[in-house]
Amino acid sequence: MRPRFVILNAMMAAVLIAAWRAGLLDAVPALGPDEAIMLGALGVYAAAGFGAAWFGRWQTARHVANGVPMWALACTGLGMLLAVNGLHSLTPAAMAQVFRELAFAIAPNIAGVALMAWLRETIWWCGGERT
Repeated sequence: MRPRFVILNAMMAAVLIAAWRAGLLDAVPALGPDEAIMLGALGVYAAAGFGAAWFGRWQTARHVANGVPMWALACTGLGMLLAVNGLHSLTPAAMAQVFRELAFAIAPNIAGVALMAWLRETIWWCGGERT
């Protein structure tokens, strides 16, 4: 089981590096501190699921895999509320900033779905478990 875990996650890391090299992650440095904090929290939560998968605790890993997108959706909603809360005037510059922040508020949702898929594949290929 653990060799499969290492191989699968090495493959996923290679895909992530290829995506970075292809420029698919170029928007990540432009994210604001709010999104960075939310992405970090999702990463910590997902890491608990990967840790559970490493030790063969499939029920815990499955729970985390199913919970990550829910927390990500909550983070997306929070990001949208924070973006709109920052609107103090209706100038074109302020509206452009709010639109940009609304677009970046989706980042936790994208990351949450990607983490769920990664964790689900880990659970399936390493433990033969369904989520």
